[in-house]
Amino acid sequence: MATSFKKRALSPAKMQEVEAVTAAMPFSGEKALFSAQQAVSSAACAVEEKQKFVPGQTFDANAGVPHGGASTDYQVGHIYDVALSAIQSNPLNPRFVYTDTAIDLMAKSLKANGQRVSATAYLDENIAVVLIEGETRLRGARAAGLQTLRVEIKKRPSTDQALYEEARAANVERKEQTPLDDALRWKELLTKKVYPNQRALGQALGYSDEIVSRTVSLASLSSRNISVIAEYPDLLSLKMLVAIREYAELMGDDDALKLILEIAAKGLSSREVVARRMAAQKLPTKRPRSSREAVSYKGATGEIKAFEKNGRLELSLKGLSAESVQELTIALHTLLA
Repeated sequence: MATSFKKRALSPAKMQEVEAVTAAMPFSGEKALFSAQQAVSSAACAVEEKQKFVPGQTFDANAGVPHGGASTDYQVGHIYDVALSAIQSNPLNPRFVYTDTAIDLMAKSLKANGQRVSATAYLDENIAVVLIEGETRLRGARAAGLQTLRVEIKKRPSTDQALYEEARAANVERKEQTPLDDALRWKELLTKKVYPNQRALGQALGYSDEIVSRTVSLASLSSRNISVIAEYPDLLSLKMLVAIREYAELMGDDDALKLILEIAAKGLSSREVVARRMAAQKLPTKRPRSSREAVSYKGATGEIKAFEKNGRLELSLKGLSAESVQELTIALHTLLA
């Protein structure tokens, strides 16, 4: 069960230390460190609802009339004032990165205007309230020192895919989903086999193989560069992010960080970033287009990268035991023979 916490400022040095540790941790729910947008969508903070909310009351979602008193007998289709300590984050939250700016904006909105949009959640087998969507409001409520969050109880999604897709659809509707969020979460979903491969993920969400591949490739950006990029909403288009990622692969993280700050300061376009990379690379043409797919074997994870134009295929795996390396090597030799 999630616990309440008080927001405290971190020094830049401490922030780097936390980022380095977090980059190696499993990412779900409260462990997500960054934010994909500097400003939480003003639409999500400003959407008006017909009914006024008073802390301590529960609401009938159909009638919109408050029942007196608090309730722990949650029913699907009703809205409740739920203690923050009783709420768990969505384990497949489509939003992956959260900036302090975004959380502070939400906290100020909740303090000044109250919660105008209910979060949505389902009940798990332990009768815990698990968010479907509403993580920004949850974090904002904690930062604001509030005790409760207004939550509509919905039917529990039948599968992990259904849970992710319902939450993501809500974010897309509010224009809160970014390619950076998608890249980091899709990589996890593919690794955990929530979707068997990139094509299945793309078909479920309505994206082409190329878009999925380009998006997933963004997950190779360093946590430091991701945290900086997230502070600049104008940098969060797929074209710009891919251009930055390609530049980082060529020039390294430090040079990429300098370029990111220059892009933000000067308003460089993605075309200018590509031109900067090509000038550094001294190549007159674009690099061969590649597709990537996450793979796992004997507990190790990695990816297969295929280059369409020159017929090159690369396989990389990390975390294999010596025995597994030998076994896989023999299998590949047999296959190639």
